[in-house]
Amino acid sequence: MDRKILAITGPEWQAALREANGASQPAHLIEHQQPREAVTTLASRPIDYRAVAVEECAAGAWFDTLLDLTLGDTDKPIPLLMLGQPAAQNRLTGTPVLSLPISAEKLARGLKQAAINAAQHVAPKLPETFTDSSAIRLRYQPIIRLADDRPTSVEMLARVQTETGALVGPQAIIAAMINGDHAMALSRLIVLRALRDRVEGGFDALGLAFAFNLPLDAMLHENLMPVLERLQDSTGITPKFLRFELTETQPVTDLPAISRVLKTLAGAGFSVALDDITPFTPNLRALLTLPFTAVKLDRSIVLGALSRQAVTAQRNRAFIERITAHAQKTGCAVIAEGIETTEARALMQSLGASHGQGYLFARPLPANALRPWLTHWLMTPGGK
Repeated sequence: MDRKILAITGPEWQAALREANGASQPAHLIEHQQPREAVTTLASRPIDYRAVAVEECAAGAWFDTLLDLTLGDTDKPIPLLMLGQPAAQNRLTGTPVLSLPISAEKLARGLKQAAINAAQHVAPKLPETFTDSSAIRLRYQPIIRLADDRPTSVEMLARVQTETGALVGPQAIIAAMINGDHAMALSRLIVLRALRDRVEGGFDALGLAFAFNLPLDAMLHENLMPVLERLQDSTGITPKFLRFELTETQPVTDLPAISRVLKTLAGAGFSVALDDITPFTPNLRALLTLPFTAVKLDRSIVLGALSRQAVTAQRNRAFIERITAHAQKTGCAVIAEGIETTEARALMQSLGASHGQGYLFARPLPANALRPWLTHWLMTPGGK
């Protein structure tokens, strides 16, 4: 079955698209949606659509969010076709633009160019230096409890916007954390930005925890608890809505030190996850004895468990089963990253994972798209 074109337009463009499309293929292959509805659609099931056609004035206040969801930092960009000349934006450079009147041939050419642009997408070059904190952009990816499809938290993902408007990361963020002080300062800034989004978006009422990546340097920094206490005072957030994820960028060698930090954070009401674990994570056996409240399976492990190579699949599945068996004894959650298909979801649940994260549920979302996505997800079983 041919995938549809998702269109966000006013009446004039609706009529024009209907006429141009009707000359070449069934009219039902163009689906018109209101801007907020389209944001929800692109947040949760973009695979249903071959392209997105947007008229800026019809998109209104949702225009930038729609661009975030099509031209954003996803590794699977969605073909975008602009209807009418949009306001100048660097990130729209090269995007095909249609003007009235249109024909079937013009529509076909525009769609073809949009598909080529998406297929040839290359991640922009990392900036040599990153010093402008105003260039940080935040994305939020929901984490789902597999037993009942309930969203329980969102992982906060930081990106850096280049001069062209494209987003890069997280490499640029990691590269800027050259020592403990830089890591602590940048982590504080990212958490503060996200907590402001939380207040402005009214996300406390949603009951979602916010999960933040913390490099080892930041987690072991002497100012970690004072910084968190000041953030609590300035934002009013309670610790139960904050989780920190110890990233894999630095190996943990001082186990007693990290154990002390985990106990201090737990005593203050915060939870901490061990991020992106694989069989090759240094000191994994010892780390699993520490008071982490969750462990996250690296997406490579999830993909490996789905491999058509029997040996590869069995090796990864055995690893997951060992982790989940340990977690069940300790009360630790197991979050499987990179879930993109119903097959992956079913397998992870059968192997004992308690939570899932990935494109099957939602992409990394700008803050403005989080509430529409959540409203849709809670109103429809599994967000379908």
